[in-house]
Amino acid sequence: MKFSDYYLTLPTKRKLSDVKQKILTRLWHSDDEPFPKPWVSSDELLALTEQKYFDRRTRELREKLGCDLESSYRKEFNAHAWRLKSSTLSSPKVREYLTEKQKQKLFSDSKYMCAVCGCEVEPGLRGLQADHKVPVQRGGGNELSNWQPLCVTCNVGKRRACEGCELDCSICSWAYPDKVGIRSIFMIETDVVTKLNEYIKTNQMNADEVVTLALEHFLSRSTAGD
Repeated sequence: MKFSDYYLTLPTKRKLSDVKQKILTRLWHSDDEPFPKPWVSSDELLALTEQKYFDRRTRELREKLGCDLESSYRKEFNAHAWRLKSSTLSSPKVREYLTEKQKQKLFSDSKYMCAVCGCEVEPGLRGLQADHKVPVQRGGGNELSNWQPLCVTCNVGKRRACEGCELDCSICSWAYPDKVGIRSIFMIETDVVTKLNEYIKTNQMNADEVVTLALEHFLSRSTAGD
């Protein structure tokens, strides 16, 4: 199939924006290149479009027009990349957004705290944002229960984690931190880790359970003034 023919099959009555045309043309590579097309790094697409949020336009190509695009972290680039898997077009997925009133309620109900890291931050482009717990491209809906407040750092981190992920969203700490828990990294001395592993083996528990119980015990004692 030629790119010109593929372009005509896109379900849109208007000409694509310059940015979307650049992205799609680059991901197509050439008419002679077979599917799936080669990967194109996000850095290259950023330089090509000169738009910091080019990935939003790429997701719109996938969700609104049904383009068979996928993204994944690629070792050859040491970064995320995109590619066009096939010329097949799926049914467009409508991405809806909260009204300003709904968004303010979401933020106020959370006391303006990020659902993942717990930091308190003001709403805004570089602050607290409304996020779909289960991404639209993974079947998530636009109902209020599928929204959560995330700071911009966690929102970007979640977006990267979701790219190319095929795990069950219902057990993902990014989607449901209040139910699943939050993955955290701490510096712990080697001898403490050794004792932790011995305790886990002896009591047949997992590390998450032991660390959680230990922290709850310590914090409860601290609160009591011990």
